[in-house]
Amino acid sequence: MVSPHLSLSPELFAKAFPFHFVFNRNREIIQAGDILQRLSPKLLIGNLIEQHFEINRPKITFDFDAIQKHSRSLFILEFLHNEMHLKGQMMYEQEQEVIFFLGSPWITDTASLAPLGIKLKDFAIHDPIADFLFLLQAKNTALADAEKLTTELRKALQIKNELTQIAQAQAEKLKQSLKELQQTQAQLIQAEKMSSLGQLVAGVAHEINNPVNFIYGNLKYIDDYTNDLMQLVQLYQKFYFHPVPAIENYIEKIELDFLIDDLPKVINSMKVGAERISEIVLSLRNFSRLDEAEMKKVDIHEGLDSTLLILQNQFKQKVDFPGIEVVKNYGNVPLVDCYAGQLNQVFMNIISNAIDALEDYNKRYFSKLKVNLLKITITTEVIEKNVVIRIADNGLGITEAVKERLFDPFFTTKPVGKGTGLGLSISYQIVVEKHKGKLKCISQPGQGAEFCIEIPLSIDQALKTSAIN
Repeated sequence: MVSPHLSLSPELFAKAFPFHFVFNRNREIIQAGDILQRLSPKLLIGNLIEQHFEINRPKITFDFDAIQKHSRSLFILEFLHNEMHLKGQMMYEQEQEVIFFLGSPWITDTASLAPLGIKLKDFAIHDPIADFLFLLQAKNTALADAEKLTTELRKALQIKNELTQIAQAQAEKLKQSLKELQQTQAQLIQAEKMSSLGQLVAGVAHEINNPVNFIYGNLKYIDDYTNDLMQLVQLYQKFYFHPVPAIENYIEKIELDFLIDDLPKVINSMKVGAERISEIVLSLRNFSRLDEAEMKKVDIHEGLDSTLLILQNQFKQKVDFPGIEVVKNYGNVPLVDCYAGQLNQVFMNIISNAIDALEDYNKRYFSKLKVNLLKITITTEVIEKNVVIRIADNGLGITEAVKERLFDPFFTTKPVGKGTGLGLSISYQIVVEKHKGKLKCISQPGQGAEFCIEIPLSIDQALKTSAIN
Protein backbone atom coordinates (compact mmCIF):
# COMPACT_ATOMS: atom_id res chain seq x y z
CA MET A 1 0.00 0.00 0.00
CA VAL A 2 1.38 3.36 -1.04
CA SER A 3 1.30 6.03 1.69
CA PRO A 4 -0.90 9.03 0.79
CA HIS A 5 0.84 12.27 -0.14
CA LEU A 6 -0.04 14.85 2.52
CA SER A 7 0.63 18.58 2.37
CA LEU A 8 -0.41 21.85 3.98
CA SER A 9 -2.33 24.52 2.15
CA PRO A 10 -0.36 27.75 1.44
CA GLU A 11 -2.40 29.54 4.12
CA LEU A 12 -1.61 26.94 6.83
CA PHE A 13 2.00 26.66 5.67
CA ALA A 14 2.39 30.45 6.00
CA LYS A 15 1.11 30.29 9.58
CA ALA A 16 3.29 27.30 10.49
CA PHE A 17 6.38 28.98 9.04
CA PRO A 18 5.70 32.72 9.45
CA PHE A 19 9.16 33.72 8.12
CA HIS A 20 9.35 31.41 5.06
CA PHE A 21 9.18 32.26 1.37
CA VAL A 22 9.14 30.32 -1.91
CA PHE A 23 10.61 31.35 -5.27
CA ASN A 24 10.77 29.84 -8.73
CA ARG A 25 13.55 29.48 -11.28
CA ASN A 26 12.93 33.06 -12.42
CA ARG A 27 13.77 34.17 -8.82
CA GLU A 28 10.18 35.39 -8.47
CA ILE A 29 8.66 35.10 -4.96
CA ILE A 30 5.44 33.08 -5.25
CA GLN A 31 4.66 32.50 -1.55
CA ALA A 32 5.67 34.10 1.77
CA GLY A 33 4.97 33.77 5.50
CA ASP A 34 2.45 36.03 7.26
CA ILE A 35 5.04 37.91 9.33
CA LEU A 36 7.40 38.56 6.42
CA GLN A 37 4.54 40.01 4.37
CA ARG A 38 3.52 42.20 7.29
CA LEU A 39 7.05 43.55 7.79
CA SER A 40 7.64 44.34 4.13
CA PRO A 41 6.61 47.85 3.00
CA LYS A 42 6.43 46.48 -0.55
CA LEU A 43 4.54 43.51 -1.88
CA LEU A 44 6.70 40.37 -1.69
CA ILE A 45 4.75 38.02 -3.94
CA GLY A 46 5.39 38.66 -7.60
CA ASN A 47 8.68 40.53 -7.05
CA LEU A 48 12.24 39.30 -7.52
CA ILE A 49 13.90 37.85 -4.44
CA GLU A 50 16.96 40.15 -4.68
CA GLN A 51 14.65 43.17 -4.30
CA HIS A 52 13.94 42.11 -0.72
CA PHE A 53 16.80 39.88 0.43
CA GLU A 54 20.58 39.59 0.34
CA ILE A 55 22.56 36.38 0.93
CA ASN A 56 25.25 36.82 3.60
CA ARG A 57 26.10 33.13 3.84
CA PRO A 58 27.14 31.13 1.81
CA LYS A 59 28.91 33.54 -0.52
CA ILE A 60 26.74 32.97 -3.60
CA THR A 61 24.40 35.07 -5.70
CA PHE A 62 20.66 34.62 -6.14
CA ASP A 63 21.10 31.95 -8.82
CA PHE A 64 18.53 29.15 -8.74
CA ASP A 65 21.00 26.35 -9.63
CA ALA A 66 23.70 27.67 -7.27
CA ILE A 67 21.23 27.80 -4.39
CA GLN A 68 19.98 24.32 -5.23
CA LYS A 69 23.55 22.93 -5.01
CA HIS A 70 23.90 24.43 -1.51
CA SER A 71 20.56 23.09 -0.25
CA ARG A 72 22.28 21.38 2.72
CA SER A 73 24.14 24.54 3.72
CA LEU A 74 23.17 26.99 6.43
CA PHE A 75 21.82 30.17 4.84
CA ILE A 76 21.88 33.60 6.49
CA LEU A 77 19.82 36.20 4.67
CA GLU A 78 19.37 39.91 5.32
CA PHE A 79 15.88 41.34 4.96
CA LEU A 80 16.66 44.62 3.24
CA HIS A 81 13.67 46.53 4.59
CA ASN A 82 14.65 46.39 8.29
CA GLU A 83 18.13 44.73 8.24
CA MET A 84 16.72 41.64 9.99
CA HIS A 85 18.89 38.53 9.62
CA LEU A 86 17.18 35.21 8.90
CA LYS A 87 18.86 31.85 9.50
CA GLY A 88 17.60 28.69 7.85
CA GLN A 89 17.80 26.22 4.96
CA MET A 90 16.95 26.32 1.25
CA MET A 91 14.97 23.24 0.24
CA TYR A 92 14.54 22.35 -3.44
CA GLU A 93 11.15 20.96 -4.50
CA GLN A 94 11.79 19.12 -7.76
CA GLU A 95 8.18 18.45 -8.78
CA GLN A 96 7.19 22.12 -8.84
CA GLU A 97 10.70 23.39 -9.66
CA VAL A 98 10.74 25.81 -6.70
CA ILE A 99 12.92 26.45 -3.67
CA PHE A 100 11.58 26.90 -0.13
CA PHE A 101 13.46 28.98 2.44
CA LEU A 102 12.55 27.68 5.92
CA GLY A 103 14.04 29.69 8.74
CA SER A 104 13.50 32.27 11.44
CA PRO A 105 15.10 35.53 12.65
CA TRP A 106 18.60 35.20 14.08
CA ILE A 107 17.98 36.88 17.46
CA THR A 108 20.42 36.88 20.39
CA ASP A 109 18.70 39.45 22.62
CA THR A 110 15.03 40.13 23.34
CA ALA A 111 15.79 43.87 23.17
CA SER A 112 16.35 43.57 19.41
CA LEU A 113 12.79 42.37 18.74
CA ALA A 114 11.03 45.76 18.96
CA PRO A 115 13.36 47.62 16.51
CA LEU A 116 12.69 44.87 13.95
CA GLY A 117 8.93 45.19 14.44
CA ILE A 118 8.41 41.62 15.71
CA LYS A 119 7.22 40.06 18.97
CA LEU A 120 7.68 36.70 20.68
CA LYS A 121 4.15 35.69 19.63
CA ASP A 122 5.18 36.08 15.97
CA PHE A 123 7.41 32.99 16.23
CA ALA A 124 5.95 29.56 15.58
CA ILE A 125 5.39 27.44 18.69
CA HIS A 126 7.81 24.77 17.38
CA ASP A 127 10.57 27.32 16.69
CA PRO A 128 13.52 26.72 19.12
CA ILE A 129 14.42 30.43 19.01
CA ALA A 130 11.17 31.15 20.89
CA ASP A 131 12.24 28.86 23.77
CA PHE A 132 15.67 30.51 23.75
CA LEU A 133 14.14 33.99 23.99
CA PHE A 134 11.82 32.94 26.84
CA LEU A 135 14.80 31.56 28.78
CA LEU A 136 16.83 34.67 27.99
CA GLN A 137 14.00 36.84 29.30
CA ALA A 138 13.89 34.78 32.53
CA LYS A 139 17.67 35.09 32.90
CA ASN A 140 17.57 38.89 32.52
CA THR A 141 14.83 39.10 35.17
CA ALA A 142 16.87 36.94 37.55
CA LEU A 143 19.99 39.06 36.99
CA ALA A 144 18.04 42.24 37.71
CA ASP A 145 16.70 40.72 40.94
CA ALA A 146 20.21 39.59 41.92
CA GLU A 147 21.60 43.08 41.32
CA LYS A 148 18.86 44.56 43.49
CA LEU A 149 19.57 42.01 46.24
CA THR A 150 23.30 42.80 46.08
CA THR A 151 22.57 46.48 46.67
CA GLU A 152 20.38 45.63 49.66
CA LEU A 153 23.04 43.33 51.12
CA ARG A 154 25.72 46.03 50.78
CA LYS A 155 23.49 48.47 52.62
CA ALA A 156 22.89 45.86 55.33
CA LEU A 157 26.63 45.24 55.73
CA GLN A 158 27.26 48.99 55.92
CA ILE A 159 24.69 49.25 58.70
CA LYS A 160 26.36 46.33 60.48
CA ASN A 161 29.79 47.96 60.38
CA GLU A 162 28.41 51.25 61.71
CA LEU A 163 26.62 49.47 64.55
CA THR A 164 29.80 47.54 65.42
CA GLN A 165 31.78 50.77 65.75
CA ILE A 166 29.09 52.24 68.02
CA ALA A 167 29.04 49.06 70.13
CA GLN A 168 32.81 49.14 70.71
CA ALA A 169 32.58 52.73 72.01
CA GLN A 170 30.00 51.97 74.72
CA ALA A 171 30.78 51.66 78.42
CA GLU A 172 30.64 48.32 80.31
CA LYS A 173 27.33 49.18 82.01
CA LEU A 174 25.62 49.27 78.55
CA LYS A 175 27.02 45.92 77.44
CA GLN A 176 23.87 43.88 78.09
CA SER A 177 21.60 46.46 76.47
CA LEU A 178 23.90 46.67 73.50
CA LYS A 179 23.93 42.89 73.14
CA GLU A 180 20.13 42.79 73.04
CA LEU A 181 20.11 45.58 70.47
CA GLN A 182 22.64 43.69 68.32
CA GLN A 183 20.50 40.56 68.43
CA THR A 184 17.43 42.50 67.30
CA GLN A 185 19.36 44.16 64.50
CA ALA A 186 20.87 40.84 63.42
CA GLN A 187 17.42 39.26 63.25
CA LEU A 188 16.07 42.11 61.11
CA ILE A 189 19.03 42.06 58.72
CA GLN A 190 19.04 38.27 58.41
CA ALA A 191 15.27 38.13 58.01
CA GLU A 192 15.41 40.71 55.21
CA LYS A 193 18.36 38.98 53.55
CA MET A 194 16.85 35.49 53.68
CA SER A 195 13.43 36.78 52.64
CA SER A 196 14.92 38.42 49.55
CA LEU A 197 17.06 35.36 48.84
CA GLY A 198 14.08 33.04 49.25
CA GLN A 199 11.98 35.13 46.89
CA LEU A 200 14.81 35.24 44.36
CA VAL A 201 15.37 31.47 44.53
CA ALA A 202 11.66 30.72 44.26
CA GLY A 203 11.27 33.22 41.40
CA VAL A 204 14.18 31.80 39.42
CA ALA A 205 12.88 28.25 40.00
CA HIS A 206 9.44 29.25 38.76
CA GLU A 207 10.75 31.05 35.66
CA ILE A 208 12.97 28.11 34.72
CA ASN A 209 10.30 25.51 35.46
CA ASN A 210 7.78 26.71 32.86
CA PRO A 211 9.98 26.52 29.72
CA VAL A 212 11.63 23.30 30.96
CA ASN A 213 8.20 21.68 31.37
CA PHE A 214 7.36 22.84 27.85
CA ILE A 215 10.56 21.29 26.45
CA TYR A 216 10.24 18.08 28.49
CA GLY A 217 6.58 17.67 27.56
CA ASN A 218 7.38 17.84 23.85
CA LEU A 219 10.31 15.41 24.06
CA LYS A 220 7.87 12.48 24.25
CA TYR A 221 6.23 13.52 21.00
CA ILE A 222 9.64 13.99 19.36
CA ASP A 223 10.58 10.49 20.53
CA ASP A 224 7.33 9.00 19.18
CA TYR A 225 7.60 10.82 15.87
CA THR A 226 11.24 9.79 15.48
CA ASN A 227 10.41 6.13 16.17
CA ASP A 228 7.59 6.27 13.59
CA LEU A 229 9.91 7.76 10.98
CA MET A 230 12.67 5.22 11.69
CA GLN A 231 10.15 2.36 11.45
CA LEU A 232 8.99 3.77 8.11
CA VAL A 233 12.61 3.83 6.87
CA GLN A 234 13.09 0.24 8.05
CA LEU A 235 9.93 -0.84 6.18
CA TYR A 236 11.23 0.79 3.02
CA GLN A 237 14.55 -1.01 3.47
CA LYS A 238 12.70 -4.30 4.04
CA PHE A 239 10.46 -4.18 0.97
CA TYR A 240 12.59 -2.11 -1.42
CA PHE A 241 15.89 -3.96 -1.56
CA HIS A 242 17.33 -2.07 -4.48
CA PRO A 243 16.46 1.65 -4.31
CA VAL A 244 17.36 3.94 -7.18
CA PRO A 245 20.95 5.22 -7.26
CA ALA A 246 19.94 8.71 -6.09
CA ILE A 247 18.48 7.24 -2.87
CA GLU A 248 21.50 4.94 -2.34
CA ASN A 249 23.86 7.89 -2.74
CA TYR A 250 21.86 10.00 -0.30
CA ILE A 251 21.75 7.14 2.27
CA GLU A 252 25.52 6.90 2.03
CA LYS A 253 25.93 10.65 2.22
CA ILE A 254 23.92 11.09 5.43
CA GLU A 255 25.25 7.84 6.99
CA LEU A 256 21.74 6.51 7.60
CA ASP A 257 22.80 3.56 9.78
CA PHE A 258 24.74 5.86 12.13
CA LEU A 259 21.85 8.36 12.15
CA ILE A 260 19.31 5.65 13.11
CA ASP A 261 21.62 4.41 15.87
CA ASP A 262 22.59 7.84 17.25
CA LEU A 263 19.29 9.74 17.08
CA PRO A 264 17.59 7.86 19.99
CA LYS A 265 20.73 8.48 22.09
CA VAL A 266 20.58 12.21 21.37
CA ILE A 267 16.89 12.35 22.33
CA ASN A 268 17.57 10.35 25.50
CA SER A 269 20.38 12.74 26.49
CA MET A 270 17.93 15.63 26.05
CA LYS A 271 15.49 13.83 28.37
CA VAL A 272 18.21 13.29 30.99
CA GLY A 273 19.19 16.97 30.80
CA ALA A 274 15.58 18.15 31.18
CA GLU A 275 15.04 15.80 34.14
CA ARG A 276 18.23 17.12 35.78
CA ILE A 277 17.02 20.71 35.41
CA SER A 278 13.67 19.69 36.93
CA GLU A 279 15.48 18.14 39.92
CA ILE A 280 17.48 21.33 40.46
CA VAL A 281 14.31 23.47 40.23
CA LEU A 282 12.59 21.19 42.78
CA SER A 283 15.56 21.53 45.14
CA LEU A 284 15.50 25.33 44.83
CA ARG A 285 11.78 25.38 45.62
CA ASN A 286 12.26 22.99 48.55
CA PHE A 287 15.05 25.15 49.93
CA SER A 288 13.12 28.44 49.72
CA ARG A 289 9.81 27.02 51.10
CA LEU A 290 8.14 30.42 50.95
CA ASP A 291 4.76 28.70 51.23
CA GLU A 292 5.71 26.91 54.47
CA ALA A 293 6.25 29.67 57.01
CA GLU A 294 4.22 27.77 59.61
CA MET A 295 5.39 24.75 61.54
CA LYS A 296 4.72 21.41 59.86
CA LYS A 297 6.08 17.88 59.63
CA VAL A 298 8.86 17.60 57.03
CA ASP A 299 11.61 15.24 55.92
CA ILE A 300 14.86 16.85 57.15
CA HIS A 301 16.86 14.70 54.70
CA GLU A 302 15.06 16.49 51.87
CA GLY A 303 16.14 19.85 53.31
CA LEU A 304 19.76 18.65 53.69
CA ASP A 305 19.84 17.30 50.12
CA SER A 306 18.39 20.53 48.72
CA THR A 307 21.06 22.55 50.55
CA LEU A 308 23.83 20.27 49.29
CA LEU A 309 22.54 20.54 45.73
CA ILE A 310 22.58 24.34 45.88
CA LEU A 311 26.16 24.28 47.23
CA GLN A 312 27.39 21.42 45.01
CA ASN A 313 29.51 23.68 42.80
CA GLN A 314 31.70 24.52 45.81
CA PHE A 315 32.43 20.81 46.37
CA LYS A 316 33.89 20.26 42.89
CA GLN A 317 37.58 19.77 42.16
CA LYS A 318 39.46 22.73 40.66
CA VAL A 319 43.02 23.43 39.54
CA ASP A 320 44.22 24.48 43.00
CA PHE A 321 41.48 22.74 44.99
CA PRO A 322 41.19 18.94 45.37
CA GLY A 323 37.44 19.03 45.94
CA ILE A 324 35.35 18.10 48.97
CA GLU A 325 33.92 14.64 49.60
CA VAL A 326 30.44 14.70 51.17
CA VAL A 327 29.58 11.63 53.24
CA LYS A 328 25.91 11.17 54.18
CA ASN A 329 25.16 8.83 57.09
CA TYR A 330 21.40 9.24 57.20
CA GLY A 331 19.57 7.29 59.87
CA ASN A 332 15.95 6.15 59.99
CA VAL A 333 14.45 9.53 60.91
CA PRO A 334 10.66 10.11 60.83
CA LEU A 335 9.02 13.37 59.78
CA VAL A 336 10.04 16.19 62.12
CA ASP A 337 7.84 18.99 63.49
CA CYS A 338 9.71 22.18 62.49
CA TYR A 339 9.86 25.45 60.56
CA ALA A 340 11.30 23.98 57.36
CA GLY A 341 12.51 27.19 55.74
CA GLN A 342 14.33 28.36 58.87
CA LEU A 343 15.91 24.95 59.47
CA ASN A 344 17.20 25.00 55.87
CA GLN A 345 18.86 28.34 56.71
CA VAL A 346 20.66 26.63 59.61
CA PHE A 347 21.90 23.83 57.32
CA MET A 348 23.04 26.40 54.73
CA ASN A 349 24.95 28.48 57.33
CA ILE A 350 26.73 25.54 58.96
CA ILE A 351 27.65 23.73 55.72
CA SER A 352 28.85 27.00 54.13
CA ASN A 353 31.09 27.59 57.17
CA ALA A 354 32.46 24.05 56.83
CA ILE A 355 33.28 24.73 53.15
CA ASP A 356 35.06 27.98 54.11
CA ALA A 357 37.06 26.15 56.77
CA LEU A 358 38.16 23.46 54.30
CA GLU A 359 39.08 26.09 51.69
CA ASP A 360 41.23 27.84 54.28
CA TYR A 361 42.83 24.51 55.20
CA ASN A 362 43.51 23.83 51.51
CA LYS A 363 45.18 27.24 50.98
CA ARG A 364 47.62 26.54 53.81
CA TYR A 365 48.42 22.92 53.02
CA PHE A 366 47.56 22.44 49.32
CA SER A 367 51.08 21.35 48.36
CA LYS A 368 51.01 18.62 51.04
CA LEU A 369 47.63 17.16 50.03
CA LYS A 370 48.54 14.08 48.00
CA VAL A 371 44.95 12.82 47.81
CA ASN A 372 41.53 14.30 48.36
CA LEU A 373 41.48 14.58 52.14
CA LEU A 374 38.82 17.29 52.44
CA LYS A 375 35.59 15.85 53.78
CA ILE A 376 32.22 16.91 55.18
CA THR A 377 30.27 14.23 57.02
CA ILE A 378 26.54 14.58 57.74
CA THR A 379 25.00 12.15 60.22
CA THR A 380 21.36 11.95 61.33
CA GLU A 381 19.82 9.78 64.01
CA VAL A 382 17.02 9.66 66.58
CA ILE A 383 17.98 9.71 70.26
CA GLU A 384 14.99 9.18 72.56
CA LYS A 385 12.44 11.77 71.36
CA ASN A 386 14.92 14.06 69.59
CA VAL A 387 16.44 14.10 66.11
CA VAL A 388 20.19 14.79 66.02
CA ILE A 389 21.97 16.21 62.97
CA ARG A 390 25.77 16.27 63.05
CA ILE A 391 27.69 18.23 60.41
CA ALA A 392 31.44 17.67 60.69
CA ASP A 393 34.50 18.74 58.67
CA ASN A 394 38.15 17.71 58.88
CA GLY A 395 39.57 21.23 58.64
CA LEU A 396 41.80 23.23 60.97
CA GLY A 397 39.40 23.13 63.93
CA ILE A 398 38.35 25.94 66.28
CA THR A 399 40.16 27.32 69.35
CA GLU A 400 38.49 27.65 72.74
CA ALA A 401 38.62 31.46 72.54
CA VAL A 402 36.70 31.44 69.26
CA LYS A 403 34.21 28.80 70.50
CA GLU A 404 33.25 31.03 73.43
CA ARG A 405 32.07 33.77 71.04
CA LEU A 406 30.93 31.52 68.19
CA PHE A 407 27.23 32.33 68.53
CA ASP A 408 27.61 36.04 69.38
CA PRO A 409 26.00 38.42 66.88
CA PHE A 410 28.43 40.01 64.39
CA PHE A 411 31.36 37.88 65.56
CA THR A 412 33.35 36.48 62.66
CA THR A 413 36.88 35.25 61.98
CA LYS A 414 36.51 35.72 58.22
CA PRO A 415 38.10 38.59 56.23
CA VAL A 416 36.21 41.87 55.90
CA GLY A 417 33.57 41.61 53.22
CA LYS A 418 33.26 37.81 53.35
CA GLY A 419 31.62 37.16 56.70
CA THR A 420 28.85 39.11 58.43
CA GLY A 421 28.97 37.30 61.78
CA LEU A 422 25.20 36.71 61.59
CA GLY A 423 24.91 33.13 60.32
CA LEU A 424 25.67 31.12 63.46
CA SER A 425 23.99 33.68 65.74
CA ILE A 426 20.72 33.40 63.80
CA SER A 427 21.17 29.60 63.55
CA TYR A 428 21.45 29.41 67.32
CA GLN A 429 18.25 31.42 67.80
CA ILE A 430 16.39 29.29 65.24
CA VAL A 431 17.42 26.01 66.89
CA VAL A 432 17.21 27.03 70.57
CA GLU A 433 14.41 29.62 70.65
CA LYS A 434 12.24 28.58 67.71
CA HIS A 435 12.60 24.81 67.96
CA LYS A 436 13.38 24.42 71.69
CA GLY A 437 16.50 22.45 70.81
CA LYS A 438 20.28 22.58 71.26
CA LEU A 439 23.13 23.74 69.02
CA LYS A 440 26.71 23.10 70.08
CA CYS A 441 30.16 22.95 68.53
CA ILE A 442 32.68 20.20 69.30
CA SER A 443 36.17 21.07 68.09
CA GLN A 444 39.86 21.20 68.87
CA PRO A 445 42.63 22.90 66.86
CA GLY A 446 43.89 20.58 64.13
CA GLN A 447 41.03 18.07 64.55
CA GLY A 448 38.21 19.64 62.52
CA ALA A 449 34.86 20.81 63.85
CA GLU A 450 31.46 19.21 64.41
CA PHE A 451 28.21 21.13 64.84
CA CYS A 452 25.50 19.15 66.57
CA ILE A 453 21.87 20.17 66.07
CA GLU A 454 19.35 18.52 68.37
CA ILE A 455 15.62 19.30 68.15
CA PRO A 456 12.54 17.44 69.40
CA LEU A 457 10.56 15.35 66.94
CA SER A 458 7.46 17.20 68.20
CA ILE A 459 7.81 20.66 69.75
CA ASP A 460 4.31 20.52 71.25
CA GLN A 461 5.10 17.26 73.00
CA ALA A 462 8.44 18.68 74.26
CA LEU A 463 6.68 21.74 75.70
CA LYS A 464 4.13 19.54 77.51
CA THR A 465 6.89 17.38 78.97
CA SER A 466 8.81 20.48 80.10
CA ALA A 467 5.71 21.90 81.78
CA ILE A 468 5.12 18.66 83.71
CA ASN A 469 8.70 18.51 84.94
